[in-house]
Amino acid sequence: MGFDQARANRIFLPETYAEGVPHELFRELRTAAPVCWVEEPPVGEWPAGPGYWAVLRHADVKYVLRTPELFSSHLGATQIRDPDSAADLAFARTMMLNQDPPDHARLRRIVAAAFTPQALRELADGIEARAARLVAGVRPLGATDLVPLAADLPVWTLARIMGVPEQDRQLLVDWSNRVIGYQDADHADSRTADPSGLTDLGRAALAHRPTTRTAPDGRPVNPRSRAALADMFAYAHALAEQPPPGSIVARMREAGLSAAEFETMFFLFGVVKRTPERIVQIVFPEAELITSVRPAGPCQATRAGAPV
Repeated sequence: MGFDQARANRIFLPETYAEGVPHELFRELRTAAPVCWVEEPPVGEWPAGPGYWAVLRHADVKYVLRTPELFSSHLGATQIRDPDSAADLAFARTMMLNQDPPDHARLRRIVAAAFTPQALRELADGIEARAARLVAGVRPLGATDLVPLAADLPVWTLARIMGVPEQDRQLLVDWSNRVIGYQDADHADSRTADPSGLTDLGRAALAHRPTTRTAPDGRPVNPRSRAALADMFAYAHALAEQPPPGSIVARMREAGLSAAEFETMFFLFGVVKRTPERIVQIVFPEAELITSVRPAGPCQATRAGAPV
């Protein structure tokens, strides 16, 4: 089967993933065009984008990710949706995910040093205890919906890592929904956290929540921009200024992580990469935890440099 541009474009469309990951489509593209151009047509209120190169074979993806002199994460950032302005691009470039060596390595060393053996043991013990409580809570029922049960543990773990109090944990869910589900009406304006149950820090952050998702020129505001997540960044800044003593956050700050760097780290770890194994892979890439490649990161990595 030859290359079909319309078929390739489907890996960009949200509707393609409504019934799950299109493994057959990816197999087809890996055979016909393992490096292919993907167009970005308009999706709902979101305008068309410039398109990008999709790199679909594991060996090629590893080469792209390990050759920053050719495929820069910093030049154009790593999200498929491009920043809307020069200011948004400058902000995106401060994130560890959007940096090349040596800046990326510096931040990774600071974060990795915060995960001391004792900190990891304490975290593991806490995760095991939380999992046991979750199971114990539903065991008498005989049957339960596993989705909310399974969703609790990673959010709880990330809140523990980032120093977020139990009362504010649901804010992580709302922020993540707004970032990842921005094309879904059920998640784009997520408000599941009850303000009355939040800490003073959480309630203060809500005062910064944007009142609109539309820019003055009528375009939708990029959901990953600082403007769209003003409440989250206000929360992260306050947390960086007064981290819980002895916490992983405190150790990061003591090791030289600035408040601004922690804000973007909070966004990356607590909101965008909302699974603990992704944090481990970012901090300790040699762990090689993921054996399959999602298109979002590798595809965008090729846009920043020359086509493969």
